[in-house]
Amino acid sequence: MSGSGSRKSTYHSTVGRRDFMKMLGIGAGAVGAGAVGLGSTAAPAFADLDEMMASPYAERNLPWWVKEVDEPTVEIDWDHMEIFPGVHKTLFNPGGWDNKKEYKAIHARNIASTTEKVKKNVPGYSIRDRALGDANCWGWGALSSIAPSWTGPEVASFNGWEHPTMFYTPDQFGVPRFEGTPEENSRMLRVAGRIFGAADMGFVKLTDKTKKLLYGNIRFEKVDKGYDAGNGTVVLPDKDLWVICAVIPQSLWMAQYTDRMSWASANTAAYSRANIYSNRINVFLRGLGYQHYGGDTSAIGRSVGFGIMSGMGEYGRAGILVSPQWGTNFRTVMLTVTDLPLAETKPIDAGIVTFCRVCKKCAEMCPSGAIPKTDEPFWGGDKSWQAKGIKGWYQDAKKCFAYMLGGDPDCSRCQAVCPFTKFDEAVMHDLVRMSIAKAPALNAAIRKMDDVFGYGQEPPLEKSPWEVDPMDIPLFGLDKSRS
Repeated sequence: MSGSGSRKSTYHSTVGRRDFMKMLGIGAGAVGAGAVGLGSTAAPAFADLDEMMASPYAERNLPWWVKEVDEPTVEIDWDHMEIFPGVHKTLFNPGGWDNKKEYKAIHARNIASTTEKVKKNVPGYSIRDRALGDANCWGWGALSSIAPSWTGPEVASFNGWEHPTMFYTPDQFGVPRFEGTPEENSRMLRVAGRIFGAADMGFVKLTDKTKKLLYGNIRFEKVDKGYDAGNGTVVLPDKDLWVICAVIPQSLWMAQYTDRMSWASANTAAYSRANIYSNRINVFLRGLGYQHYGGDTSAIGRSVGFGIMSGMGEYGRAGILVSPQWGTNFRTVMLTVTDLPLAETKPIDAGIVTFCRVCKKCAEMCPSGAIPKTDEPFWGGDKSWQAKGIKGWYQDAKKCFAYMLGGDPDCSRCQAVCPFTKFDEAVMHDLVRMSIAKAPALNAAIRKMDDVFGYGQEPPLEKSPWEVDPMDIPLFGLDKSRS
């Protein structure tokens, strides 16, 4: 290919699988990969951002059986919503424990138990397993974190290299900031989000209601720009703001080995990618001429609540977000606040909450017994690490934490066994999701069939992931049919 204009004249020959199926007449009413809109094995090529924004891939392509609704499927009491103080009061931090000795005991047990297993070469704890886990944790762990600050990563143009205008702002170029309609801006962010590593993206405007989902260490002031006030308090400008909500895919291929440190830390690898995504979305907003705040994996508020309100999933029995496309196989909901006007995305109803009432698989297979088995959700908030306002299934987080970080595997069992979490190359999985959304009377039978087909069972211990043909492992451990 030669000449600067040849690429634009020839690239339209690239067609993704979904579009190809549409050309064959397999429309939205059909069941299959084209109907579901989960992506393709060969991503389409585009000449520039404007071309990609104009394509169907920038739309919010929900499966046809998923409904957008005005109110989420989980009951929320906005009038009595309790604002959670902040990430420092979660059980992942010593400050969240009433009894600090209990936290220290779990910490000490982790060191002793892990060291013993490494010495005994227990599957999942060998030196090579630990080295891989440590490598996947880089970029997220406390001493290697690349998480952005409250106001984003520190970037500036540098004249001493071959790209002197890299990191210029619109002001430095002498041009106005990017201006688009809320709908155009949302399409643009979905395109950028996919490039940066977000599996899905939704948008929530901060109102008197949704501000209650923010942590209590955030305050609003009549200022032009937000800032870090110190002492754990951060400030947002009191004006129209939106929250960009994004989920980062986690390797199901790795997480299936959940009793072996989620084999070499599928979860921390996803957190590391989440920090990379977060930095990039911040820099992107900066380059457009807009403000950006927060965005690290500690979140700025109740991540599941924002995920529900943005329509990326529903509330699941394990207290985590469940997506109709991705199940539970992602790591946290990344939240970034911006003043770029966005078109809000609505909550969804895919039958997930109704299915969770019957299924209970995550609760039955939870090794710590932390997930409740009650049929109906309930009003929680009676523990220091909980916040009132959502009627859901509140897990016993102390049991979960003590098992997950107390010397046993870094557990992802509830994610790996969820019937919505599947490798997605079989049309049958789409039929099941459609049935859950449209024929809930079959939910009990679907759960039984999930067990019959062996889903959620860990590979036998003698089957080592180190012995797999490397070319059979999807890139980054992510399922190629869904990335």
